[in-house]
Amino acid sequence: MGPPGQMGRMQPMPMEREKLVANLSPKERGFYSNMLSLADPNGNNKVGGKDAVGFFKKSGLPVEKLKDIWKISARTSNEYLSREEFYVALRLIAYA
Repeated sequence: MGPPGQMGRMQPMPMEREKLVANLSPKERGFYSNMLSLADPNGNNKVGGKDAVGFFKKSGLPVEKLKDIWKISARTSNEYLSREEFYVALRLIAYA
């Protein structure tokens, strides 16, 4: 409840994006790490949008589905996926 006279004018709370974590077995983590090495040959532990698009297109999924996966996975930035975000994206692609 806000101050008197402020009823009905509540400001929406900014939406915080929770960090996503792919709960992977050690074997899966090794496989996903190898996939990251292919998508991020410079070893920056992040995959930019252009590189991710090229890599994810190899899955055969429609571009619209890949865009949805990017929107769900990209928590740090809309420009790139961090290591863990990339792993989440790979898991979602596997489920799609």
